[in-house]
Amino acid sequence: MIQVVLSINREVLNFLIRDREIFYTDRHWKAWIRCLPPPKDFINKIRMSRNKIPTALADLFNFSEKELEEYEAAKTEKELAAIVVRDSKLKGCKLITMEEKQEDKLEENKGKEDDSG
Repeated sequence: MIQVVLSINREVLNFLIRDREIFYTDRHWKAWIRCLPPPKDFINKIRMSRNKIPTALADLFNFSEKELEEYEAAKTEKELAAIVVRDSKLKGCKLITMEEKQEDKLEENKGKEDDSG
């Protein structure tokens, strides 16, 4: 499992790549949320948050067909992490850290996964 920490507009974004799934959390979302494959209505929930969650985050999770195909083609967690970092930099984010983690970090919050914000 690989954890990628990025920043955009003074917001810290945490990504966790595990078993070809990409999870996301920040100070607004208390639990890890699966962002790829995209959960149902995730972008809409960001937009409907009445600016509690910056709309710039919605731009980070708008994926084109080409981007989704590229994510599907990635074979390893390291390849997925490289794609996340590259795409995030293209959308204005800065890489803070990228490191491999043990499996237990996500297990603590697994029962709390929620995409409701």
